Formats: sequence, C-alpha cells, structure tokens
Amino acid sequence: MDSWDLRNFRQDLSKFLEIVDNHQIGDFRPLHILLGKMDSLTSFKYELKDIIFHLKKRISGTMPETLNKYKITFDNTINLNNKDCSINDNINKYLFELNIDSYASIDGVDGKPYKSCWHLDKHEESSVSKYTHPTYHFHFGGNYIEGLNTGDISIFSCPRLPHPPMDIFLGFHFIISNFYSSKEYPFVNELKGNDDYRLIIKRAQKRLWVPYFKAFDSKNTHQDFTMNKIFPLYLS
Repeated sequence: MDSWDLRNFRQDLSKFLEIVDNHQIGDFRPLHILLGKMDSLTSFKYELKDIIFHLKKRISGTMPETLNKYKITFDNTINLNNKDCSINDNINKYLFELNIDSYASIDGVDGKPYKSCWHLDKHEESSVSKYTHPTYHFHFGGNYIEGLNTGDISIFSCPRLPHPPMDIFLGFHFIISNFYSSKEYPFVNELKGNDDYRLIIKRAQKRLWVPYFKAFDSKNTHQDFTMNKIFPLYLS
C-alpha cells in the first residue's frame, strides 16, 4: 500500500471518523469537511483548523490547581513536495499547533480562560538559528499566548524537544494519550484496542515515522533525516 496515496488516505479518514464519532470527544467537523473534498484533490495536501477536543475533568499537574475544564484546539497542515522521498523529507509545508484554554468551572460556570500552547515545528535550513533546532521539534508557546499578562510566570522559548512529525491521525493519538486519563475516560483504551484504529495509526507511522527513525540506522542514506539534523545534540 502506498502510504501517501490519496485514495488510501481517504479510506483511512473515513474509517477513522466512523470510529471516533461514536465517542463524545469534541468537534471534528473540519475532518468531515476534508473528507467531502478528498475526491477533488489532485495532490496530497490539507489545511485543518479548529479541531476541538473537550475535557471536563482536571488534568493532573495543571496549574493553577483550580483548573478543571479544558478546550484543546488542534490545527494541522501538510503539503507534499515532489522530491525523491527515499532521500528527502516528503513534507514541504507543515503546521501542527495545540492551543489550550483551561477553566476553573464551578457549578457549570466557567471562569476566565488560562491559555497555553504547543507547536511542533519544522525547521527550515535557510533560516539562521541562535539555538539548536532539530528538524522537527516540540516548542512551548506561540502566537496564542503572545501579549498576554503573564503575572509572575516566566515563559521560555526553549528547549526545543525533538519529535517526529505528526499528521491528523498521529496528532489525535498524541492528544488522547497525553491529555485524557485512561482511568477517567474509558474510550481511550477502547480506541487503542480497536483493530481498525490501530491499523490506521500504524499506516500513519509508516508514512511519517519510519523515514524519521531510520536516521539512527548506520546504513541510513537519507539527506534530510540524519542524526545531526533530527537530534543536533548528538556529537558524531
């Protein structure tokens, strides 16, 4: 199966929505809109905004401790290039953002939103870096919290944490695995045990993670995914 084939991707997206729509997780209308447009696409590209996840129980470790309700807004864009993917990164345009609103909700009334955000960046080689920049890296902060009154909170733009790229499927899997307690939300283990769900995630991993992790192979000949690029702290 061609991992980047539009027809195969459409089949995965259709089955994925069929699975997750059985659970009241959030608002996935952008995914349904994309599915409706898939037949008209001539190349592998999508731009998704405002995929919303809702959590109504406190996430362990959240500060302030009074926060007990959350809205996670997920944006994801992927466009492919026409280079040889055996030696080049197949992704041209990339965006992965998680914007989080946290509330102290009392008797159904939400307090002011506390904002947080993370984004998974792709570093462009043409830009000059003052710090280490793994090719793909998680980075706290972004436009979502710029200009806010931070009070006594100090926000740093580092460190940049190496992480393989993610698409909508892997992004969904990342969110439910990191923000939804499997003890509080039974659907998490139910989804992870679903055979169709697992196959979709594995195919996404093949598309995006297999080339990335081959950088650690001594026989690797990829030009974009190399040890020094994806993990620049490594001294060869």
